[in-house]
Amino acid sequence: MGTNILVPGADFSASAVGFNAAVESGLQGLWFFNRGVRASVKNLALGGVNAEVFGTPSDQGAFLRFKGGESFFQTAIGDTEELTHIVAVKSADTMADQAHSPMFVSNFGSGSKAGYVASSLSGASIYSNASTSLATMSASRYTDGTNTAVTSAGTSIATTLANWSLVASRVRTDRAQRDNLTTAVAAAATFTSQARVLAAGDFRIGSSYSLPWQGYADIAAVAMYDRYISDAELTTIGVQMRNVLAHLGITV
Repeated sequence: MGTNILVPGADFSASAVGFNAAVESGLQGLWFFNRGVRASVKNLALGGVNAEVFGTPSDQGAFLRFKGGESFFQTAIGDTEELTHIVAVKSADTMADQAHSPMFVSNFGSGSKAGYVASSLSGASIYSNASTSLATMSASRYTDGTNTAVTSAGTSIATTLANWSLVASRVRTDRAQRDNLTTAVAAAATFTSQARVLAAGDFRIGSSYSLPWQGYADIAAVAMYDRYISDAELTTIGVQMRNVLAHLGITV
């Protein structure tokens, strides 16, 4: 028999070594950013590699504030044909232009992986395309049978970036699904199955590799899967992430 010791008001989240995710299959990265900059690099996914800090992200208590090209987390998670990214986001920037628009999760601007046609459009991102009311999700792919033409395959969904939202980008070779779990808004694109054009760089949190995108990104949580999770799985992990964030005082 063990002894349970309860400490009223105590919060040991900064000492966490893992997280029992409700959907673990394919989970490569999971972060909650309420533990300060240094502790928040811990990847809570089972067996996940920790992120690396670049620059000086700003500790905002329950979340971190990043700036494109200056302060971000570099993950060890590479691009894959299928993926699911779920991110709790907002931004205090103006979105007047690219220099004031955030890249929340991205490997855009890192070039193409070996074996893929060299393209400036390669990779995947969740970002603002100079809009305060839209979140754009892109995931590059070939558009022809000879694998020479490339599109970024970007799709935008209504998202009020001044407020917290939990958004998700799900990608496979024949479909790109975008969801705002906070407002239950979705947008999907289906197409003849074509291979994605994978980016050479691992994903960054709070920045891309592209210098023009320098906006401030407020991020409270990130989950990254190397597969297209189902609608039911998205609902399940979404509820869990929202419950954790609610405990931290963030409503999504």
